[in-house]
Amino acid sequence: MRIIDTVGDFVSHYQPTSEYLEQYYHQFQADYDVYFAHHCLHIETKKRAALKKHSPKLPELLPMRDLFLEHIPKILQRYEEMFDVKYTKTVRLLVGLYGSNAFVYQQYHPDVAFCLEKLPYNETYIKLIIAHEFGHVMHYLYNDIYSQDWHLVNWTHPYTWLLQEGIATTLSTLLVEARLDEHFAFEEDREWLDFAQKNESLIAKQFLCDMKTINDSHTIYKEWFSINGGKNFKQTRLGYYLGYQIVIALLTQYDIKETFTIWKEDDFLSIMEQQLTNMT
Repeated sequence: MRIIDTVGDFVSHYQPTSEYLEQYYHQFQADYDVYFAHHCLHIETKKRAALKKHSPKLPELLPMRDLFLEHIPKILQRYEEMFDVKYTKTVRLLVGLYGSNAFVYQQYHPDVAFCLEKLPYNETYIKLIIAHEFGHVMHYLYNDIYSQDWHLVNWTHPYTWLLQEGIATTLSTLLVEARLDEHFAFEEDREWLDFAQKNESLIAKQFLCDMKTINDSHTIYKEWFSINGGKNFKQTRLGYYLGYQIVIALLTQYDIKETFTIWKEDDFLSIMEQQLTNMT
């Protein structure tokens, strides 16, 4: 594993100007290409807003960077021992424009990036997001162990996203001790979890309804998995809760190998739909 730290340079030379940000992102262009292509749209608008936010966040960035440097190897070691795999790719510590807070790259053995400006300065929450993102990585590496034919995975199907987020959240609960709401939000959000638990049946029904009536997967992603969605219930990212509940249910019916590789099965979509129906 290689860790690329752009945070130290950002803090050392920071100036609250658009010119500085352009110079900084140009200097580390190779590390920010994927971020700006997929995880931080409307760059000029976000840049203007970020210039007001970066300065107050600046004193936290280096201590946060140090916590990431401390806990990434520890959490990764536990995962590698759990699944008997070895992670050999690149982890990037970035300071972005308040787009995504973290992401894995679109690779079968993916790089990982964490965007520190978007995250709270809290050791537990930092451990949670590390565990969640590397949960995605372990899901992919585990599939490679069993010779996953990646062409069988429908990456743009919402049921695939439910499985991915459900597995990553489930794994984070095994590695980091925290309340369940914190595993979903990477901060305290008891009201969100309380709403999801009390309205689980209605939420599952609405997801199934959207699957039948909305043909655009991007629209479903925004509504159920994005911080910019949540129009149905005025609560964002409820797809994460559904995915977690589905994976917990699957693990009572299948072993971990079957659950982690279930997206290659011919009846995968039917299995996921039945799990949602069981929740209604």
